[in-house]
Parts: sequence; C-alpha cells; structure tokens
Amino acid sequence: MTMRSSGFCARCNKIGVCFVVNNFNVGGLEKVVLDLINNIDRDKFEPSVICIDGPGKIFDRVSLDDNACLVLDKSQSIKTPLGTFDPMSLWRMKQFFTKRCVKIVQAHNLGPLLFGGLSAHLGYQRPTMIYTEHNQFYSASPTARRKFIFYIRLADHVVAVSHDLQRTLAHRVKPTAPVHVIHNGIDGSRFDLGAGAVGRDEVRAELGVGGGEILLGAGVVLSKQKGLEYLLEAARTVISEEPRARFVLAGDGPLREQLERKAGELGLGDRFRFLGYRSDMHRVISALDVYVLSSLWEGLPLALLEALAMGKPIVATRVGGNPEVVLDGVNGFIVPPRDVGALSHALLQVCRHDGFRESVRNVNRERFETHFSLQAMVKAHEKLFFEVASERHNLFG
Repeated sequence: MTMRSSGFCARCNKIGVCFVVNNFNVGGLEKVVLDLINNIDRDKFEPSVICIDGPGKIFDRVSLDDNACLVLDKSQSIKTPLGTFDPMSLWRMKQFFTKRCVKIVQAHNLGPLLFGGLSAHLGYQRPTMIYTEHNQFYSASPTARRKFIFYIRLADHVVAVSHDLQRTLAHRVKPTAPVHVIHNGIDGSRFDLGAGAVGRDEVRAELGVGGGEILLGAGVVLSKQKGLEYLLEAARTVISEEPRARFVLAGDGPLREQLERKAGELGLGDRFRFLGYRSDMHRVISALDVYVLSSLWEGLPLALLEALAMGKPIVATRVGGNPEVVLDGVNGFIVPPRDVGALSHALLQVCRHDGFRESVRNVNRERFETHFSLQAMVKAHEKLFFEVASERHNLFG
C-alpha cells in the first residue's frame, strides 16, 4: 500500500478535501455534496470537486473557483476487467490531487469510488480515501454487489448515511475499513415553521383544498423505489373511510403515466392529484397535513427531513434510515413496506386524531435541528475529516 502523507497542507495550513461525484444532476446525493462543499469551514479546509461524468444540471451552484473543479467525460471510458474507466482520466485526477494538495478524497457512490480510489492509490504518497454509501447497495444487481465488495477495499474509511445501512454493509459487505454513520442534513431555513406557513394557504387554495379537509401526500420521484402503487391502494381505503382526506403527489418520473392510469382504475378521481414537477416543493410540503413515504428501499431520504423541518407528522415504511427519522407513535408512524393494510391504517390514525397532528409540530422541528440539520451534517463531516487528518499526521508526520 502506498504511503499517506501528513494531513495538513504546509502551504496554507488547511486540510485539502476533494469530493468526487458522478455529476451534479438533480438528486438527494448531489444536494448533500453541494451543501458540504458550500458550507464547510473555509478557514480550516480547502475543498475541491471532481465530476467524472460531466458537470450536471446544478453544477452552477458549486461555490468554488474554476481551478478547484475538474470535470471529466465518462463517455470516453473503456471497458476493462476492473470496470469501465479512462486511464487518462485517472492520471488527470492524480495530478489534480497533487496540484490542489488534496489529503482527503471523499467519493460518493460506486463510480466515483472506483475512479477516485484508483487515482488516489497512484504514486508514492497518496490521500486518504473516504467512501460514502447513500443507498445504491440496496437496489444493486448481484453483479454490481460483487463489484462493490471488491471496490470498497479502495477505501480507508466508509461513511453510511444511516445505522441501517451501516448494519447492512457490516453483514453483507464486511468492509475492513471502519464504518462511520453520518446522517444526511438539509438547510432548514426554507422549511422553517413560520416561513413555510406563508405559502400554505396559497397552495391549498390553488389545489382547491377546503379548510376542513386533510391533505396527505409527498414530493418524490415517481419511480419503483418509492412504492407508490401501494400508496394508491392505501389511498382508496382512506378516501372511502375518511371523507376529509385528499392526496397529492408532487414530482415526475418514469412511472407517472402508469400511476395515473392506476389511480383512474381505482376510482380515486380528483381526490388523488398528480402535480408534476414543482420548483416550489417547500410550499407544497407546507400545504400538507400529513407526509407519506411508501418507499421499498432508502438510504436517508432528504424528503423526510424536509417534512420533519416543517413539523409535519410522517407515515413512512420501515426501510433504510426512515425509522431513524420517524419514531413510531411519537412523531409519526412506521409501517412495513408493501403492506397496504398497515399503511392505510396508519394514515387513518393520523387523519382521525387532530390533536396528534398539531402536537408533533414542535417535536419534529426540534428533532430536525438536533439530528438532521445542515449544520449537524457539516459538523459531523468536519469532525471526521479532522480525525482522519490527525491520524495521518500521527502516522506520517
């Protein structure tokens, strides 16, 4: 194994950290990395970023100088026994690490792990490799999982976004590197109870929701992962038994036509509406009385954190980090995935107890601030980076 040098840059006395991602297309992972880059303490850390597959749609939100960014083109890659990559890109990444005095590389998901890990291992002195797993392993094919078990050996440290994911990795992957849990976090300022209430009445009026009605729903990608066919089935029961209940789904995705067709077949009519893509998701969430997430697998979904920050009671499935956000019977309910009966029962419970919905507002906001805020996530990463840098300094200082 190649030697790792001291963790602090002698020139600027900061810790050089490079974040490696596929790109900055819209998604939860990308938002997490953006927030890390833009909010890490610049007096102590020197951040940089590498995109291995083009810049992506929200790359312009990266608040770094051009010389701190390296954008590669994955389409030039070739197939090898180890995977698909471009040897010249690996060399460019290694040069970038050296030029930027990078001491810590943090890769997010499998492709960046391979590119970042191989590049980091080139040469005599190398940066420490941290790999962050979000939720890719849950949905990976058997072939991809076998590759993952091999690739993760490139990491010196592993970060899991939930305790459930940490247990899954320990049981099914058995990484030799230490695994740390750092929950995702979001900027709660847009989801503040006071600020969020501003758009509530406007959105409800736009949707034709009456003052006495109960609006349930979510803002998600309409994909298989989200288990939305089970939500539709549960909604039919809820609507038939609770006349005040109405549902909305904000977001787009590959299953939209299929789900709209199924809603029609179930006779849900205008009491279950598909809103499509919304750029004002925080206003849509503010209009909801209950947030529902019927996912089949998750890491730690940012959507739940947005609902938590808004003080919404949440009904979610027992997958991934969901039970770490929602305490069953305290600030919402947790139900088994694919269980229409349990989901409809929990939704009816929340609908029928007006006092419960009101009581969780401040509980959820306090829980968000303590465990899942942007500040909490950034501080946890900074703590890990300091520990890694100090470890390097003690070993090779």
